[in-house]
Amino acid sequence: MLSVKEKTPLGAGRFGKIEPLCWVAPEDRSLLDVGCNVGELLGAVAAAHSHMHLAGCDVNPAALAAARQVVPTADLRLASASTLPFDDASFDCVTCIEVLEHVPPAQWRSALAEMRRVLAPGGRLVLRTPHAGLFAWLDTNNVRFRLPWLYRRLLGKGRRDEGFAGNSDAVQWHHHFTRNELIGLAGAGWRLSATCYGGLFVFPLGDYLRWPFYRLRRSGHPIERFVTRVMSLDYGVNFGRASYGILLVLEKI
Repeated sequence: MLSVKEKTPLGAGRFGKIEPLCWVAPEDRSLLDVGCNVGELLGAVAAAHSHMHLAGCDVNPAALAAARQVVPTADLRLASASTLPFDDASFDCVTCIEVLEHVPPAQWRSALAEMRRVLAPGGRLVLRTPHAGLFAWLDTNNVRFRLPWLYRRLLGKGRRDEGFAGNSDAVQWHHHFTRNELIGLAGAGWRLSATCYGGLFVFPLGDYLRWPFYRLRRSGHPIERFVTRVMSLDYGVNFGRASYGILLVLEKI
């Protein structure tokens, strides 16, 4: 059975609990980011903890190429969460941020088992996913399934999915997890040390506002950056079980 001993994050302020960087300890010597995308989190960790050995994996070759520019010294590999190409017990910390919902449901348990395998005893898994909160139904990523004709008309096939094998055809329904569901999927061999929630309806609404910028290929536009900043502020506020996002910190026993 998974044991529970919850605590507050390392150096977290009032709005920082759901921010993954708060859970990376200065004494950690190594960190793996599963689903590292373009290396944003790895870059932040490198800036805060220059001594740390960093690694990452992703299924998107284009994203990995971008990540190599951000963290050129990191060990970055093309791999899925369910088949991690790293040795047993080789990392003090593993982060998996907004990735599990992209993994086929049949691989959820095996992915979490792989993350536990590569963690050293006492190491931490920082896991963040969409939460089954009050406004989960607003998830923009599921419009393609609910209203495929609207998605194709507004965004065009592949615009948000370029670089993935199969483009849009390989995209999974964004599942919004409950706390108990994640704990059940993780299985035995963990100690739950923290549960954090964040965001409500501003975050998903902001994602709709960003659609025109994807459609016009104008990511990075000042308005798009402002919307993203507001979304981040909303995500940093704990709305409890109504929240749009959830973060668990699991320690390997």
